[in-house]
Amino acid sequence: MASQGDNSEGYSSIEIEEETNSCLVTSVRGMIDAVPPISPDCCIYRTPQSVRQLNEKFYTPQKVSIGPLHHGKENLLPMEEQKLRYLSTLLDRTELSLEDCISFVRRLEQRVRNCYVESINLSSDEFVKMILVDSSFVIEVIWRTNFSMQEDETDYLNKHISLLDVVRDDMVLLENQIPHFAIAGLFNLAFPRHPKTGELSFVGLSINYFGRVSLLNHIPQTISNSEVKHFVDLLRLCHLPSTLRTLPPNRNKLVAIPTARDLQEVGLSIRKGSSINILDIQYAEGVLTIPRFDINDDSEFELRNLIAFEICHCQYSYIIDYVFFMNSLMDTAQDVDILVQNEVLENSLVDRASVATLFHNLSSQVLWSPDNYYYHGLCQEINAYCKVPWNKWKAILKRDYFSTPWRIVAIVAAVILLVLTMIQAVCSVISVLH
Repeated sequence: MASQGDNSEGYSSIEIEEETNSCLVTSVRGMIDAVPPISPDCCIYRTPQSVRQLNEKFYTPQKVSIGPLHHGKENLLPMEEQKLRYLSTLLDRTELSLEDCISFVRRLEQRVRNCYVESINLSSDEFVKMILVDSSFVIEVIWRTNFSMQEDETDYLNKHISLLDVVRDDMVLLENQIPHFAIAGLFNLAFPRHPKTGELSFVGLSINYFGRVSLLNHIPQTISNSEVKHFVDLLRLCHLPSTLRTLPPNRNKLVAIPTARDLQEVGLSIRKGSSINILDIQYAEGVLTIPRFDINDDSEFELRNLIAFEICHCQYSYIIDYVFFMNSLMDTAQDVDILVQNEVLENSLVDRASVATLFHNLSSQVLWSPDNYYYHGLCQEINAYCKVPWNKWKAILKRDYFSTPWRIVAIVAAVILLVLTMIQAVCSVISVLH
């Protein structure tokens, strides 16, 4: 009879466990070895679920897939035919050969794959075909918008004006990107010296295209093709502040500021800034200057995806900091009114309360640290002003007694009357004493 702990074939339970563990170690080791390392080129991500769940439509393409993350989805398939039409038009206009285009994209394949945070389960041929077709579509859309191409039978988008806006929104989604070097490289291959482009680079044409509906108040001239990772990154580069502030020490504590209404009540003025960059908010001597911001549904698409990109990729979150700052100013419709009246906001949303709600929602579920808060020092200066009692008293006097010319006249007249009355009283007392 076999001893306790032995099986019928003479193997001990310890030996069986060791063999099982060895097989499991081999299996897990194989899984680990099969996972590719994240490349330093990685720059295209899935939107974090914490922010995506707030509103799916701002992160999911509605009409066209660009790149592999939404490739092949059933609701986006109707646009695939139009992509092929645009590829055909691009080849005809530039006299490029399809062979040259495929060879060009094939050489970039691994570098392009490295830009995505997850492995792309497409064969080499399928991947190259997708990148070529999608890149050509993007180039054609931007070209036609910049140079007002005459409508033709292939220009399906221009026959449906609303489609143009939907496609543009789809092209600023973080999950709907192709690395910029691939698209720009194909563009330069197609238009090495085209008379229409002149010295204007693909970056310049792209900024012109997105600038029609984006947060941009200007067209930067200093961004080169080599700096840009994709369109979301391009828009972020366009919005970087003109000067970097020195971050003060001991800044790990959140510095909040009062709302626009509360600031007004302590006598702090809010005015439209002269800068064309929305991030260039300034404060000096009781005056807060904020560049004008035109807010609409398209700007919400852009802001949400810029925030998602900063969460996933960026060391310094300038856009998130801007949203947190503006959110702190707006709690009610009355706060929005103050910013609209001072021409800081141009509101194209349904109502005033929607603006405050928008900024609140933008900052919701965003893990934010005050350590690198771009407006930290500015907020400290604002709070220091608010803590001086005389500033509030001065504001009350101005609001209650000196708000209109008639009130000023009435107050001056009352003071003169009071002084004359006192003089008369003093004179009466002196005459009695004598």
